[in-house]
Amino acid sequence: MLATTITGPQTIDPGGEGKEETPLSEKMFRQQKLLEILSHVYSDVAAHRNPVYAYENLLQCLLDLTDSEYGFTGAIRREQNMQPWLHSLAIANVTWSKEIQTYYHTQIAEGLNFTNCHTLFRDVINTGEAMISNTPATDEHSGAFPPGHPELHAFLGLPIIFNQQLLGVVELANKTGGYNTDIIAFLQPLLQAFGSIMYAAGKEKEYRNLENEHRELTIEWDILMTALDDIVFELNEQKIFTKAWCNQESLLFRPKEEVLGKTISELLGEHSTTFNRMADKLLITGEPQEFIYQDIRPNLQHWYELKMYLIKSRQSSSKRILLLIRNISTRERKHTGYVQSQSELRRSNQLLDISQQMGKMGGWEFNVITGEMYWTKEIYELREVPTDLPISFKASSSFYHPDDRPVFVAARDNLIHNKVTYDLELRHISAKGKETWVRTVGRPVTNNSGMLTHFRGIIMDITAQKDAELELVAARDSAQKAAQSRSEFLSIMSHEIRTPLNAIIGIAGILENNPSPEHTEVIQSLQFSANHLLGLINDILDFSKMEAGKIELENILFDPTELLQGIARNFQPLAKGRNIKLYTAIDNDLPKQILGDPVRLSQILHNLVNNAIKFTYEGAVCLEMHREDHHDGKCRLTFTVRDTGIGIAPEMHEKIFDTFVQEDSATTRNHGGTGLGLAITKKLVELYQGTISLESKKGEGTIFRFTINFHLPENQQQNTHKKSGYPPGFLQGMNLLVVEDNSINIRIIELQLKKSGAAITTAINGKQALHKLHEQQFDGIILDLHMPEMNGYETIPHIKKLQPNTFIIVLTADVMHEVPERLASLEVKDMLPKPYAADDLLHMLHKYAKKA
Repeated sequence: MLATTITGPQTIDPGGEGKEETPLSEKMFRQQKLLEILSHVYSDVAAHRNPVYAYENLLQCLLDLTDSEYGFTGAIRREQNMQPWLHSLAIANVTWSKEIQTYYHTQIAEGLNFTNCHTLFRDVINTGEAMISNTPATDEHSGAFPPGHPELHAFLGLPIIFNQQLLGVVELANKTGGYNTDIIAFLQPLLQAFGSIMYAAGKEKEYRNLENEHRELTIEWDILMTALDDIVFELNEQKIFTKAWCNQESLLFRPKEEVLGKTISELLGEHSTTFNRMADKLLITGEPQEFIYQDIRPNLQHWYELKMYLIKSRQSSSKRILLLIRNISTRERKHTGYVQSQSELRRSNQLLDISQQMGKMGGWEFNVITGEMYWTKEIYELREVPTDLPISFKASSSFYHPDDRPVFVAARDNLIHNKVTYDLELRHISAKGKETWVRTVGRPVTNNSGMLTHFRGIIMDITAQKDAELELVAARDSAQKAAQSRSEFLSIMSHEIRTPLNAIIGIAGILENNPSPEHTEVIQSLQFSANHLLGLINDILDFSKMEAGKIELENILFDPTELLQGIARNFQPLAKGRNIKLYTAIDNDLPKQILGDPVRLSQILHNLVNNAIKFTYEGAVCLEMHREDHHDGKCRLTFTVRDTGIGIAPEMHEKIFDTFVQEDSATTRNHGGTGLGLAITKKLVELYQGTISLESKKGEGTIFRFTINFHLPENQQQNTHKKSGYPPGFLQGMNLLVVEDNSINIRIIELQLKKSGAAITTAINGKQALHKLHEQQFDGIILDLHMPEMNGYETIPHIKKLQPNTFIIVLTADVMHEVPERLASLEVKDMLPKPYAADDLLHMLHKYAKKA
């Protein structure tokens, strides 16, 4: 029977003393209700459901049977000091504040913990006895309630006990009329049965947990053993193998099924005597055993380390042996390798010493923590000081040349304060005054934590290297001066040859306008010879430009048909003089205009046609142009020059495009030339990103063919300028100043402009020109660059200042690539290279006449 504590007046239960006996049907109903509760509880426990369900069913049934308003129940838990407290698992019909309800519903799955000792239910926990309080408001055991908690008018606390152990508590509240001991007696069997079920369930759960833990430990142990590189065996006291673990079963001496159940003697062959003796000693003394042995299998050079440990059982006196076998072949090889590496290290250090001596390089180290400075012997030798000389980090600066010392000190301080590596080449002076060049390097060294521990570096004698560098610099300067001299020579040669050529071609052009019949052939020969000489000069200058990488292609509009026909017209006199025909074959559907560099294209065709005529004694030369493709704003044209001349031997086809190459020396004597024409032609075609090919047989003529892609203008209606056909007087009213030191060239300009109507004033140098500019206003100035006293470059800034709106056209025999760049810096865009055609000058002046 449960002991009972009663405070306050006791009510009389309807089924108790002083009242009529409870009807049998109601008793039967209540007994049936108790059985249902126990059935539900047992089902929940059997299904391993959360204990909350069992406690909820119990609480709800007790509320119904006792007509209580609300209640709660839970399991007893204990602190480490065995102090009990309630872990609630079911609460019914309690309406609290919103905050407490939220907290309760959040924690209901885990349960609520009640540890307050000053409550009625706490007395039930402390005493393990049932408690009735029908006047809780005045009961000294009653504690305070949280906000929103319903009022307590009557209290019944019931302990759940099994095997004299308090397992839980039930609190019921507010039965109308209060509670009495009959209720306790009625509910006692139920609570005892509930307690026995929950006790059994707890023990079963503990057993299941132990089983799970044992299973997990076994799995973890197997995983751990299998993960080891060792082969692990377990043997019983009879030295029989009972378990085996290995991360690769192939490492076992035999398949696992052949190992288990066998004794040491059956498995380990010639080593079994040693192993049995070790196992016996282990079983007797418990001391671990170790043994290193070699693989007994043939052709296997493996070494193993065996270790034996004793495993004692807690439940019995039986003993087990844990046997670990590790393959230490790698370790043995490493040890052998270590011995060899030590020998090699000693040899390497010896070689390093020799290398440092041969390379004149030494090392140094400064310990930041201890302040210790270390030099290798090479540095002592470089600085010519004794090895017992006291040294310091900062004193090293004294060995550098006074002019270089600040550079070293700044770099060293930057290393110390900012951990910045330095790498310098400085002059070094030894203690005995020997001056050398050194490369000095210093860098910070940190440990794994990033803390600075050392500064380390090298000092290398680079005197020989520096001398070689100085020699190379001198050689480079000499080569640059030679190149400059060559450039200046070419510039002077070009100027000196072009100036008289300008006069020859200019005079021939003037005579051509009104030739007498007997002079026509002479004038044509004169023009051809002058143009031929000009071609040779241009080849030499272009080759020089190509070597310097200074040739760039223009991208201007021109008519390809007109260009081709013009080249044919220019070579007709030469072809006629050699009694051969010169034809053209041009597609009819060629674009009227294309974008490209007409000058360079003319140069390519000029070289090819000139060669074709030169090496053809009979027959014909044909100049062809065909369209290969035409789409997406591009036009692909193929140019072909055919001749029936002497042809080129097959072995010369590749070499013919090399510089200074002709087929043989007789070619040069018979036909002249520099041997640059085809080399320049090939390079110009490649500048266009085109290709040139050759077809020829000795004595059967030659075909040169090249293909170039050109861009098409967006508006094909644009027209290129016409260089001829200007009407007389088209420059009427234009006042020009011609500044030229060569009187013949002045006369040629006057004759070329005679019919144009322009007024011409002349000056022979820049100084004279400036006097003229002070005297009158000019529309334009035709200016030579190379003049005495004041040249054209010096004159241009004065012209810009005195008459800023006057245009300038430069005529120069200097066609080196620097000239346009220098003129552009002076804001002069118009330039004609001597010798020039009269039509080119007239066209340029016509441009300004239109603006006027």
